[in-house]
Order: sequence, then C-alpha cells, then structure tokens
Amino acid sequence: MRLFKIFYVVTCALSLFPLLKLNHFSILMMVWLVLAIANAVHNKTFGILKTHKYSFIILSFFCLMYVVYLPFAEDFKELSKPIVKSLPFLIFPLGFLLNKEIVTEKLLKAVGKIFIFSIIVLNVLGWINVLDFGWNLAWHQNDFYHPVFRELFFQATSLHLPYLGLLSVFGALWLTFKIFSTKKIWLSLTAIVFILLSVYIYSARVALVCYLVGLIFIIWKFIKNNKVKWLLSAVLPLCAIAFIWFSPIKERYIKDVKKELVLPHKDQQPHEVNYRYGIWYCATELITDNFFTGVGADKVQQQLNNCYGNFTYESYEDFTKVTYNSHNQYFDQMLKFGIVGLLLFLVALLYHYPGSSVLYQTFIVVTVISLLSENIFDRQIGVVFFSLLNTIFVVLKINTVEKSISS
Repeated sequence: MRLFKIFYVVTCALSLFPLLKLNHFSILMMVWLVLAIANAVHNKTFGILKTHKYSFIILSFFCLMYVVYLPFAEDFKELSKPIVKSLPFLIFPLGFLLNKEIVTEKLLKAVGKIFIFSIIVLNVLGWINVLDFGWNLAWHQNDFYHPVFRELFFQATSLHLPYLGLLSVFGALWLTFKIFSTKKIWLSLTAIVFILLSVYIYSARVALVCYLVGLIFIIWKFIKNNKVKWLLSAVLPLCAIAFIWFSPIKERYIKDVKKELVLPHKDQQPHEVNYRYGIWYCATELITDNFFTGVGADKVQQQLNNCYGNFTYESYEDFTKVTYNSHNQYFDQMLKFGIVGLLLFLVALLYHYPGSSVLYQTFIVVTVISLLSENIFDRQIGVVFFSLLNTIFVVLKINTVEKSISS
C-alpha cells in the first residue's frame, strides 16, 4: 500500500512537466518508471501487456517507428537523437498499462489541476518579467522585428513560444470543458481569461486558433440547441478577428501576408524573407522525389540543409546559421518514412479518437492542428505533453470500457 501511494504521488508530480527543466523531468520520469515496474512486480500485472499488446504498440508507435528503422540507418548518431527524444512514447505506455488500476477519473482530475496550475505559474512568471521590464516600454517597443513580449515570456519560461502557447491553450480548453461539464464557472473563467490574455499578448497565433477551434468543438458537443451552436460558431471567429485587429498579433499577420511567395535570395532584406515558404518548398520537393520511401529518418535534416544551400540569402539567421526543420510534423513523417509512414502515423494519432471523451477528442483536435505548423514531436516538451496525457486518456478509456463490460 505504501508503494502504491508513493507511485501515485510521483505519477501526479509528472504533471508538473511544464515547470521542470529537461534534466529534472528526466530524473523524475526514470524514478516513476522504476516505481511503476516495482508496483507491477508486487501486483504481478505483467500479463496485462499481452492482453493489451495492440494498445501498447499504438501508444508507443511514435518511438517504435525509429526502432524498426534501425536496420536501415546509415547514420546511427543522427538517428539516436529522435530515439532518445521519443523515449517517453515508450516509457509512459509501459508504466501505465502495467499499472492501469491507477488510472482513474480521480487521477485525471489531479493531473488536470496540477497541469493547469503549472500553466498558470508559467504565464505569471512571464507577466512578472513584463512588469519588471516596464509595461509601457514593452508596449511601445514591441513590433514585428522586435517582439518584446515574446522575448520576455521566453526568458521567463525558457519555452519556445509555440509550445508555451500549445500547453497554455489546452489548459484553457480543459478549464472550458470543466465549465460545460461541472458548471464551476467563475474561478475557471478567470483562469481562462488570464491564460488567453497571456497567449494573446505574446502572439502565439496557431495556439489561439487551436483554442477557437477547440471551443467551437466543445460547444457542438455540449449545447443541444442547433441555432445557438451555429450562432456561436459564426460569432466567435468574428470576435477573434476583432481582437487580432487591435493586438500585437495584427502586425505579425499583416507582415506574413505581405511577404512574397519567392525563395530566399540575396537581394532581399530580412523583413522580406519568407522563411516558412523556403522551408516548405524544400520539404515538398523532397517529398515529391521520395514519395513512397522518404529520404530516411537519419537523413532528413541533411537533405533539407542541402536544399537550403541553394538559397543565396545571407543574414544573421539565414539557412546556413540556423537549423530549420520542416515545421510540419506531417511533412516530417513523409520525409522520414514516405506515404506509408504518414498513413501509419495518422492511424496511431487518431486510433483512439472514436468513442472517447470530449476532453480527449479536444486534445486530439488541438494536437492535429498544432502539428501543421511545428514539429511538435521533435522537442522534448512536445513529446512529454502528448505522450503523458495521451496515455492517461487512452488507459482511462480502456478501464472504463472493461468496467462497463464486466458490470
């Protein structure tokens, strides 16, 4: 019983991952895995893996795909990088399936509270940094070329802004779900406003799109009146556009829209360069030439860099000085493993979506959108965010189904 209690506490502590440094979380995760195995030995639950082998394979797919590729690799050092980063995709399914009795609604609520608390603390740290710098000074200096708010939040949290935005908006959507499902309104609403204001001020654009889509998704799941659903679905995007028009985000959108769809070249000024277009041009060219097989999981960045080498643009952050990945997880999957790899990736990503809870479906919707603009699974924070929460949601679903069958 004491071992189980310790394991439960450490499991809840995993939800603090947004606040923890990479090395600290890695130690915590290893301690959790040792406790998970010790608890499984004590309860003799290793047979569960055989019973749920397909669930284990699907949950671990984003790590196992690199392991399966090992015999075909030429650069093992390069391949070791994604393998190490993707280990949580293997560790969490193993630990939670061996101890699936720990995954209950009570645990999910505890994980949600700690995760949301972590998100709020991160954004509070960002605001403290802004106020310390000076609100008026930051507001007047902030522009497209000097995104002061983004820099201040990054300094305070040490998180790349798209990832801070992703974590923050899912925390806000979790609170939104609680409002619709439990009717605990005011405290949750205050936290949602604070989180969204933070995301809004540091201009995490895709994250805000995720919240808007997630909010409309939740509305369609919970509100029965079709007229109200359609009305809100029309009004909310208009409100979002209005907010953007009077925010620091407006300039970022305008600058992006004004940039010509031309490949980076030496006659351009920094503000004229469309980096994303150059990146996606190279990614799609490589995909077209290697549609069925991909270029290989150990060769993607090298092949992208070779393509970037054709750009003549030179600056302090040009393609020879900064490493640019494909900035799209679906492109990345096709570059590594071809069209079959992408299809398997989508199956693993969406496999447990049907028949799941609204909160889990919202989680998948947000992830699917986020993967369009970032290689979320190329950074440890993105891997931990998805692998930890995805595993808990899925194992809870398995337990719920088994309980309903047995009763």
